[in-house]
Amino acid sequence: MPYFCVIRVEGDDETVRMCRSCKWWNEGTVAVVTGANKGIGLEVCRQFATCGLNVILTARDADKGQKSAESLNNEGFQNVTFHQLDVTDKRSCFALASWLSEEHGGIDILVNNAGINGLLVDEAYMNENDIKLEDLMKEEHRSKGFIIEYESAKACVDTNYYGAKYVIEALLPLLRFSAQGARVVNVGSNFGLLKNLNCSKLQQKLSDLDNLSEAFLDELMKMYLTDVKQKSWEGKCWPLHFPSYKMSKVALHAYTRLLALQVQKKYPTDVKVFVNCVHPGFVRTDITGGRGRLSVQEGAENIVRVALLPPAECPSGQLFLERQLGVF
Repeated sequence: MPYFCVIRVEGDDETVRMCRSCKWWNEGTVAVVTGANKGIGLEVCRQFATCGLNVILTARDADKGQKSAESLNNEGFQNVTFHQLDVTDKRSCFALASWLSEEHGGIDILVNNAGINGLLVDEAYMNENDIKLEDLMKEEHRSKGFIIEYESAKACVDTNYYGAKYVIEALLPLLRFSAQGARVVNVGSNFGLLKNLNCSKLQQKLSDLDNLSEAFLDELMKMYLTDVKQKSWEGKCWPLHFPSYKMSKVALHAYTRLLALQVQKKYPTDVKVFVNCVHPGFVRTDITGGRGRLSVQEGAENIVRVALLPPAECPSGQLFLERQLGVF
């Protein structure tokens, strides 16, 4: 029987039909969303809750996360629960895993949404050139207008790449493998496309899935951070515009492809685990400086759609650029 999960888009008279297929989930289906106290993550929780899933909203800041969960509860979504999670802290990730195991026995959907842009604004440059932040984000100033330094670069890589890895390592054993398929959705970005790298050899290396490894990705991130620390990152393979954010997403995309392949090899053919990346679009959030052509609701919708795809229509190891399959 066709199932329509209807989400009301704020300010729009029309409804968005999120899932035009057989409903494979129920009120016992557990979805975990990281970085969910605001923005896209919070809206993903709201849309999951609207579809009747049991939603675990996580955030690093316990007070903000609890208030966000309570706001959804007050909207009538009693199927939303908060649990604190710092994705950059392995202990925090395994504490969440322990709680999920005890409270729910397992999970069915994991959305790795937590992320930061890694930008440190050069206020002196902005003042000297009379540039506003929204204009700085808009124009291709390259490295000008932003200070590329080690601490902010490391925080970006630690959150966007290693944070997703830590969460997956902790929660992967809890995924309930079924005929419907457990789902891992990593929130990627078109900034993480390989074409953003200034080196064709590195692009080819990252495209060669048969010879790619997590060790290589970790070493690549180490090389980038070392170059940033030594102030020698320009003129190499690294992107000039938003380099830390782009490199973190390049690594996340590659890791997603590796994970999908590893899961496929590890588990029998009748066990389904779908692992994909989604670029939600250019969304008006804090991470984009409030710019973007899509609303938070529209961006979240692109993520929820992939998470809820019916088994027959759900690929694995792929990148969705909004609603379309793309090339890494």
